[in-house]
Amino acid sequence: MRWRLSLALILAPCLAHADPLTFQRATPLRSDLPGFGGLSAIEMQGPDSAIVLSDRGQAFTLTFDPDTRQPKISPTAQPRPHRDSEGLAYAGGTLFFSYEGPGEIATRSGTTLPNHPDFVGFHNNGSLEALAGAPDGTLYTLPERSGNPTHPFPIYRFRNDAWDIIGHLSRQDAFLPAGADIGPDGTLYILERAFGPLGFRSRIVRLDLNSAPLRAETLLTTPPGRHDNLEGLTIWQSQSGATCLTMVSDDNFLPVQRSELVEYALTETLAQDASCD
Repeated sequence: MRWRLSLALILAPCLAHADPLTFQRATPLRSDLPGFGGLSAIEMQGPDSAIVLSDRGQAFTLTFDPDTRQPKISPTAQPRPHRDSEGLAYAGGTLFFSYEGPGEIATRSGTTLPNHPDFVGFHNNGSLEALAGAPDGTLYTLPERSGNPTHPFPIYRFRNDAWDIIGHLSRQDAFLPAGADIGPDGTLYILERAFGPLGFRSRIVRLDLNSAPLRAETLLTTPPGRHDNLEGLTIWQSQSGATCLTMVSDDNFLPVQRSELVEYALTETLAQDASCD
């Protein structure tokens, strides 16, 4: 019994200081389909399927092999195929798409949501980049640019057919919002990215929507070049119980960049051999 107690005392500090997120895998995405690339959003449609969205208006379905997790890629429709499409979110069972230049949100059937008055003033290439949806039908979005390096990013909420601003995300260290999703725990996760001479950096923060004021908890900050231009984020729960964060990178249709899926898991959910299986 003493050796077990000693081992527990040794492991306890390690677990207490474990990184909030644990890297799972990176999967290249390659396809000869017309328009494939520039992937800016992703949303899981079940444990073995996802939809990804190109910023040139194309949408694609990823169907994962249950054993290898390698995806089969096929084209699918989206409501504004000629727009700069940037965000995806399921809310109340409905799939929503967000767009830049100008900012707009539409359902898959083509119904356009009313805009908040602020949306018309957003930069054409810095508008509704991130979109998240809750099971009750509530949507959350924020712009990629705040208009000034010292201004925070407003977080907009759409519910009961009206918009309001529930708080702000501080603008720090050149990071800009790129993707968002609501996790199984009901919190808002936001993917941010920054670009510098050594490549892209990524950061993931989490906000408790029931707290006032909203405070961002940083879960991940990557060094330059660890991943490519991660822009889309979706959160799902695996069959073994892990909370998984899957991101997709935008290659900007350039041969020096790459399209890939990057997956992390919430470390606290990886007990008892759970994984993003």
